[in-house]
Amino acid sequence: MRDDVYISLFRILDSEQQIITRTDQKAFTMLSLMGVFMVFFLVHFTKIQINWFNFVMLILYLIAAILALIQLILVINPRIRKAEDREDLPQINATYFGGIVSFTSAAEYGKYLRKIMSNETKTYTMFANQVYSVAQINKYKHGHMQAAIRFFAVAIISELLIVMSVAYSRSLPFLFGN
Repeated sequence: MRDDVYISLFRILDSEQQIITRTDQKAFTMLSLMGVFMVFFLVHFTKIQINWFNFVMLILYLIAAILALIQLILVINPRIRKAEDREDLPQINATYFGGIVSFTSAAEYGKYLRKIMSNETKTYTMFANQVYSVAQINKYKHGHMQAAIRFFAVAIISELLIVMSVAYSRSLPFLFGN
């Protein structure tokens, strides 16, 4: 096979890995923001005057915040299923962490890698499978990140509505008298 095919595969793989890194960074940032907003909410929780509106918003906030946290955890620690065994793949996938650490030494790994790399079809199939697998991980992470963003938005909006309700109920007597 030509080198430009391998270069293309490596570029795609690099791009997919950068997407994974950016998604993880977004998830950690969003998790930090959730923590800040939750602490802010807990500090002011005792000031909330319970009425039906605040009660509904409080339940909505708690459900959305919990679901957002679950989705963010799934982004950070995805559930990866083992790919089905295929006949055209090598016994050990030497491009993955699990495959690499199965060797007892670097020399043994290098020897296996040279053997696999001597067969262009197996090499191409192994790298194409890795690109496909990384893209599947990205798809999984992206789906959970989108859900986390939606739940985060619902949680923040409901929290802000509660804060506005409390501020309105506390300022109403000062604005319009008793």
